[in-house]
Amino acid sequence: MGGPPMGGPPQGMGMPMGGPPMGPPPGMGMPMGGPPMGGPPQGMGMPMGGPPQGMGMGGRPGGPPAMAPQFGAPAQGGFGPPAQMSGGGVGGVRPNFQGTGGELFVTFLVGYLLTVITLGIYGPWFFCKLQNFVLSNMTLGPTRRGDLRLEFTGKGGELFVTFLVGYLLTLITLGIYMPWFMVKMIKFFVGNTAATAQDGTRYRLNFEGTGGELFVTFLVGALLSAITLYIYLPWFMCKLRKVLYTRTAILENEQPVGNLDFEGTGGQLFVTGLVAGLLTVITLYIYLPWAQVKMTKFWVENTRIHYQGRVFAGAFHGTGGEYFVTFLVGYLLTLVTLGIYMPWFLIKLWKFDFNNHEFNEISGGGGGGAGFQPMMPARR
Repeated sequence: MGGPPMGGPPQGMGMPMGGPPMGPPPGMGMPMGGPPMGGPPQGMGMPMGGPPQGMGMGGRPGGPPAMAPQFGAPAQGGFGPPAQMSGGGVGGVRPNFQGTGGELFVTFLVGYLLTVITLGIYGPWFFCKLQNFVLSNMTLGPTRRGDLRLEFTGKGGELFVTFLVGYLLTLITLGIYMPWFMVKMIKFFVGNTAATAQDGTRYRLNFEGTGGELFVTFLVGALLSAITLYIYLPWFMCKLRKVLYTRTAILENEQPVGNLDFEGTGGQLFVTGLVAGLLTVITLYIYLPWAQVKMTKFWVENTRIHYQGRVFAGAFHGTGGEYFVTFLVGYLLTLVTLGIYMPWFLIKLWKFDFNNHEFNEISGGGGGGAGFQPMMPARR
């Protein structure tokens, strides 16, 4: 709930609002976040952008999925929110998603038909079309350089080869290659996502993690989770998120200017998840939308963006009641129309998720977290 590092489409199509965006805030990280509550399938995304939903672009709501640099500003006339807005609470940088159901309907119809006709081979191209639809309909602002426009330049052919090779190697190695496969997918989405300011300045994220590093994180986390009968799982999820975030650098015109970080702890997540789970069961799942929003808030509020020595924290302003109504109405209309309303339903979910994210400055000295780092050297 709260998903990608950067690098994947919006958190899950229909995935609970909450899959943490693995990755940066909505937009640029759609992948490695997350995803919005309800974005295109996660997985070609978080991997394709990050770990499985819940393990980790934005966001979750979380997971699904925004560029980081816009949240800060260089000491001299830089980027970041206008001066009068850069002190915290009010006037932070927000994603603004304005896609329409009609446009998404056409994208879905054409993509779905071509995927069926080609027996699934067109899937990667369809997925890139969806990612491009989401990002091309989103801006980030306000900043001192105007609103940022997002774009996705990934090609279906490249995604097809990356996915096919990774999938086959994962099968052949009985799953051992999975961490390397995930890194390849994250890098595909991160490397093909960018934000451009009105003055032409370009920003993107650069994922520097390695399959070996991720393999160790997974191995230790999986073993400890099994030994503790999954009690350790919240700590594993937070550890994984932190590894992915701290290995994600922020580039401004291809120059390193900062990085992402995650400060949530397993203890916090354990309590939040336990209470949300109990209330959901006690209320016969009526509390589920509120539970999902709680989880999303956990992921987003513990996300940090370090830019030019300044620190920015995430916030999520959506409410369980709003999500409950949005989901209930959309679900019923989708049933009544035999699925035709689905694109409009997804647009509503994405707007609720993306447009309720906000990032505000909390420190100018880099206190806490990794602070400004020129660029973390890639590990061999």
